[in-house]
Amino acid sequence: MLGKLLAMLRSPQGRDGLLTYLTEGLALLGMVLTYRLAAMESKEDLDLYVIARRTISFLFPVILLGAMVGITRFAAMSAAPEMARRYLKGALSYVLPLGLTLWAFTALFARPLSWTIFGSHEQAPLMAPVGLMTLGIALHGVAYGYLRGRGATVVANALQLTVLALAPCGAFLLFSEMSAVLWFTGAAWAISALLSVWRGMFGTTPGGSKREGAELLRYGLPRVPGDVALGALLTIPGYVALRTHGLDLSGEVGFGATLLNIAAAVFSPVALLLLPSAAAQLAAGDHAGLAERVRHMSRIILLASVALMAGFELLATPVLAIYLGPTGEQYVPMSRLIFLGALPFAYFNGMRSVLDAYFRTPRNGVNLTKAFLLLLLGSMFHLLVPTPWYTMGIVLLVSLLYLGWATWRDVRFVTSELDRLAAQGEHVLQLVVVIPDKEEGTMYTKAKKEAAALAAHGAQVTLFHLEDRSSPWRLWRSRAKLKRLLQRTRPDVVHVHYGSVAGLFTVLASAVPVVVTFVGDDLDRRSVPGIMRPWLGKLFSQLSAFFAAGIICRDEAVRSMLWWRSSEAFVLKDGHKGNKVDLTLAHLRSVAMHKPTGA
Repeated sequence: MLGKLLAMLRSPQGRDGLLTYLTEGLALLGMVLTYRLAAMESKEDLDLYVIARRTISFLFPVILLGAMVGITRFAAMSAAPEMARRYLKGALSYVLPLGLTLWAFTALFARPLSWTIFGSHEQAPLMAPVGLMTLGIALHGVAYGYLRGRGATVVANALQLTVLALAPCGAFLLFSEMSAVLWFTGAAWAISALLSVWRGMFGTTPGGSKREGAELLRYGLPRVPGDVALGALLTIPGYVALRTHGLDLSGEVGFGATLLNIAAAVFSPVALLLLPSAAAQLAAGDHAGLAERVRHMSRIILLASVALMAGFELLATPVLAIYLGPTGEQYVPMSRLIFLGALPFAYFNGMRSVLDAYFRTPRNGVNLTKAFLLLLLGSMFHLLVPTPWYTMGIVLLVSLLYLGWATWRDVRFVTSELDRLAAQGEHVLQLVVVIPDKEEGTMYTKAKKEAAALAAHGAQVTLFHLEDRSSPWRLWRSRAKLKRLLQRTRPDVVHVHYGSVAGLFTVLASAVPVVVTFVGDDLDRRSVPGIMRPWLGKLFSQLSAFFAAGIICRDEAVRSMLWWRSSEAFVLKDGHKGNKVDLTLAHLRSVAMHKPTGA
């Protein structure tokens, strides 16, 4: 055992892991100390600080637009430093303007925002610093993701410790007025984030960063609803409690949610280390190694989170009395109730990186959105029907239980897929081809012939016929049918012929990577009769191109009609019929094996 530990510490990965765990431990202590310092001022100050921090957690995903996860993934996959710098500049090109806009908005509309968030116009002076803190934490997300992706562990951990511990604690030690605390914290977050990536921001990037910024947006935008849902999941209950039972209960609900965040922070090093390494292992084809690693981390997180939850439930009263002082007793009942969600929430937080690395579609976002919808239903019931003070705690707990179960289900699917890929090695490509026509139809004969040609050249092809593209009810039934087919055949990639409804339907329904083939009239809809129909068809085609894992165009003219990703589209020229099928198979295989763009 000692030999294994020493061997791990001698390796770069082992040292990085140890440093990250040490940093996260210190950051966790800093977070705990921050709320203790707030409580030493007064219960009202603690309640205000809790609500402000929960509001920032709710807002910053709208500014970040999924850039933190995206830049970590793509920077880790980038072979050259200048490529990673292009991703950094691409992320900052939209995060910085959006953050500045939000900051200005919070300053201009401070009074109505204060009434909405704090229940009173008296807290209007807090709104502008809340806007600055939102900008600062978004910049931290970009900087930290970039540094993690590039393997700059020391600088990344120094930034993390500064943002999560040193800056908030320093603010309370230097200032007693809440607005000054928030101003100092926001300024420290923004400045430290920019300083940590100063070299990357001004390093040479031949070719600019427009393409990389667009790639980050494509990867991150589908995840924004999930990121917003995560922030809302832990913030909305406090807002609802504010309207039904006042500031005191709102602060207690928010503090319970904060305790969940602190508990989840125990497992954040797992997610921080797992995302870049998992992305790199996928790119390298190390499916067996990644599957074993995922299983190992899953067991550790489950056992540790059970122990953490049980320990708090047994010791909540003395722990909160020591932590918060005389006011601690008032937070015990709600904190105990909400902390029952520590097990599912900690598991989600620790294993979400696996789903981010494996799926191009936002699996975490889907799970978070569904959990948030459960929360909204419970919140509406609580607002409309007089219910006890603990109702929002139960609603939050039910939502978290669903989130944890959905994460566990998807992690099991990923490990089974990794096992399959590892066992098959250089296997026959398993392919599902979506044809937007009836099985006996003749409109897409060419697409069916191309599918047969792929099968003749070694692929295992299964056809799926999307027989109706206009009825929402039939599309919903087709979605369920396609999902059953994907579960049964377990393909490596899905290939859909034609954009418009067929393309968008497939990219939204499939968890498997999707390649869309555009033929021309799916992008150029001038020959389609009507007003809305041609416009919607074109919009659906462009959206399917945005979210697809890969794009194939019949010729250069078709590619020129794409609004985005035209440089990435693979063009099949009719003049190269001799190797056309082989090139298509190679492109499909590269997408299926999670190869980065251009690999």
